[in-house]
Amino acid sequence: MHPREHGFTLIELLIVTAFISVLAGVAVPNLLTSRAAANERAILATMRTIATAQAQSMAAGSVDVDNDGAGEALSLIELAGATNLRGSTVRLTPTSLTKGLGNAQTSGYVSNKGYLIGLYLPDSTGAGLLGTEANFPNVDPNLAENCWTCLAWPLTKGASGSAAFFLNQQGETLVCRTSNYSGTLAAPPAGAALTGVPATQISGGTLALGTVAADGNTWVAMQ
Repeated sequence: MHPREHGFTLIELLIVTAFISVLAGVAVPNLLTSRAAANERAILATMRTIATAQAQSMAAGSVDVDNDGAGEALSLIELAGATNLRGSTVRLTPTSLTKGLGNAQTSGYVSNKGYLIGLYLPDSTGAGLLGTEANFPNVDPNLAENCWTCLAWPLTKGASGSAAFFLNQQGETLVCRTSNYSGTLAAPPAGAALTGVPATQISGGTLALGTVAADGNTWVAMQ
């Protein structure tokens, strides 16, 4: 005779299931937190790269639509060589940005490392225009010689990241960890971290360092 086979009892199965649930409850949040932190570090490095690429391109006069000898700010798709430079039939070469930063979605934003990125150029009133080909004709050449903004925020706040980042022609990156910016439906305005101007304005304002900004949030300088 073969000894009777012994299987798991219902109570044993319930104990094992409960144990696995506890482990998952601890591991999954930790994994999401680690991933979000990694995304934030990566996007911060990307913002600094964008700042450097923008400064170099403006100094070189890569875009000078009004031919006055002063370089104008470029859009992300121009900086990444994904489209012709404004007022030209050539593309920026060499580029300091990866090709992925030139792959704009239909919204005009670029997706990178769990974040959306939007780079804004001024129109004739100083309001920020998302840097898309459709908006190129409305970019003011004179104002674009002096101002631009770039923002990055999570694709899904709390999962792909929690902080929002702001950068402009001054080259200093600001961060906000209390905003609710998330995805394309809750995107920050072009002048979110400025003060002294409406939140949609990118010309004429100053950085709202440690104080309430145009978007109602408090932004601080990255250390």
